[in-house]
Amino acid sequence: MNFRNLITFCLLIAFCCSGLVSAQGPAPVPGEWVSIDGTTTTPTPIKVKILEQTTNQVKLELVVAGYCVKKIKLGDKEVLDLHIPHCAAMMEFRGFPILPKFATLVKIHDRAGIKLEVVEKEEVEKELTAPVIPARGHFNRNIDPSTVPFIFGPIYKEDVFWPAAEKQFSIGKAFLLRDVRGIRLQVLPITTNHVQMKMKIVKKAVVTLTCEGEGENAIAQVRGQKAPAKTFKKMYQDAFVNYTEPQVRGLEENNKKLVVVVPTQFEAAIKTWVEWKQKCGYQVTVKSVADGTTAGTIKEYLQGLYNDTNTRFGYVVLIGDASYASNFEQAKPMPTFKGSKEGAAADRVYVRLAGNDNYPDAFISRISATTADAVAAQLDKIMKYEQSAGGDWVNKGICIASDQGSPADYTRTEWLQNGGSVNQKVPVVNGGLLNNGYSAIDDIYDPSGSASQVGNSINAGRGIICYIGHGSSTSWGTTGFSNSHISKLTNGAMLPVIWSVACVNGDFLKTSECFAEAWLRKVGGGAVAVEAASTNESWVPPCDKQSATVNAIITKQHQTFGALEGAGVTAALKSWGDTNSSEGNKMAEQCNLFGDCTLIVKTGKARDIQVVSYRSMDNEITYQIKSEDRGVESATITVYNEDMSFVVTGDTDAEGSVKISLQDAPQTKLFYTVVGQDIVPQVDIVVE
Repeated sequence: MNFRNLITFCLLIAFCCSGLVSAQGPAPVPGEWVSIDGTTTTPTPIKVKILEQTTNQVKLELVVAGYCVKKIKLGDKEVLDLHIPHCAAMMEFRGFPILPKFATLVKIHDRAGIKLEVVEKEEVEKELTAPVIPARGHFNRNIDPSTVPFIFGPIYKEDVFWPAAEKQFSIGKAFLLRDVRGIRLQVLPITTNHVQMKMKIVKKAVVTLTCEGEGENAIAQVRGQKAPAKTFKKMYQDAFVNYTEPQVRGLEENNKKLVVVVPTQFEAAIKTWVEWKQKCGYQVTVKSVADGTTAGTIKEYLQGLYNDTNTRFGYVVLIGDASYASNFEQAKPMPTFKGSKEGAAADRVYVRLAGNDNYPDAFISRISATTADAVAAQLDKIMKYEQSAGGDWVNKGICIASDQGSPADYTRTEWLQNGGSVNQKVPVVNGGLLNNGYSAIDDIYDPSGSASQVGNSINAGRGIICYIGHGSSTSWGTTGFSNSHISKLTNGAMLPVIWSVACVNGDFLKTSECFAEAWLRKVGGGAVAVEAASTNESWVPPCDKQSATVNAIITKQHQTFGALEGAGVTAALKSWGDTNSSEGNKMAEQCNLFGDCTLIVKTGKARDIQVVSYRSMDNEITYQIKSEDRGVESATITVYNEDMSFVVTGDTDAEGSVKISLQDAPQTKLFYTVVGQDIVPQVDIVVE
């Protein structure tokens, strides 16, 4: 349904998504910046400073420089929109004022309980010149916001400041994010009293998180504990405001451990791909399961591997579709889980392995197919994508968006391209995709966007597609591009990676071939990887998740499909909550990955590399990998024999060097393969 005829009205009442407030609240425009620190003249986010950190206590200082205020019309009533840059909004309490909420993740003691204390709080009082607009609760993108009325609840007639002072600072349940124990700290910096028509803004606060007794989700002390793997260390650094790397003796954990769970009837179809993953440096464990094996049984197996430091993995790929069953855990041939928030088909539950919480501890994806030939066809697409150099098409993209929202969804995709905005919870960094290697992005927007435009653009070759709008289990609402259009694509090996903010594009369990599955199953074109939701998505939170993933692409924080999406999920849990009933958990459960989560995502035209080797007397080879006279960091080189009975691998350092030991190598011909992000792969090269 197109609501373009409602736009003028909607801009006035700001009914739609985008920014920090969603479809449930006003437009997240800056309005007037009100400085309370006397120094800032432009919208400034809340600053967090670590004042002190010991084994038993973390002391944080939070400084609020000011807030944005804008008067808007709600029918014939004037109301205020209040927000602070990079804060989410309290939209869940229908009939209560929409006020900013700030959250951060704090690394805490491995085992102790945690007590929160506010040791200092300085507030500034201001007059309210109009009521603050009320929340309408979270609702999904399949709901016309104009049908949901604004209600001023009883709180507007109570002579109290809301939220209450004792609710302004709170911590959640301790959680484990793989190696790190953390806690979510939430701050509500503005309170309002609509009888006195006043508000209070926290100017500065100092809080402590102190150990107290025994806590839940403790980290067990394990023999042979290793330093965090590079991929996960980057996630911790991004997620936790106070992360410091632990002083652990011994080697770094190898996050290139992949577990493949495959129905027996598809086992032969994955053999070539498994060998390719080994050549990419992965230690691959294949778990064959009989028809009718439940999700619970599979997770129990994964848990056993994860609990052992020698077999702890970073990636899981499930092979096979899940035909509909009311008990998701019994779906065949590859079951899934039912999420706790809304009953979404949720593969991510498989990798909640450390602690009783909603944070994923590894990356997971699904090759959704119903026959062995279809499994092999998808894996063949993935291998060709990784083995090919890619061309100019790789650093071109498509943004598809609706014209609904305030600002409209297409404004959000402009942020993805060009950077911004200070008005959203997760702003797009460093000037966006177009200032970080992408040469061109096609804008296909409502009301004029068409399916033919999408098809023509894809057939010309595009590396990334970002969508924000309405969706169905077999189509995008904007343009109407559907499964039938996918079947006619001729883009060959020029395969995009797709990040879709839309309802039910990934409804793989209840739909025989959902939209995401159709992209992967298309032979001779389609897409190589798709992130999509199995249920209806909300208006704003998924946009923040998408922005966090795009930021990880821009900064090259991660290389793999799974880790890039993992950055988005962690940001979603931090920004929008990590309890079972939270919007953050909703996204963590409903968003599934279709494809290979170990896939190295192409972000630019591949560079040629030069590989030079130096063999030592102790049967060790030092490889130097360069491109344009500079060392290539984080490239993977793997040496192996023909039958893959001998495999050794390593990643290059900042200078492009890595040492490979051939001490146990057989006296047969050896080969090497080099892979990495945006370099021309070298495959099956004879070792001299």
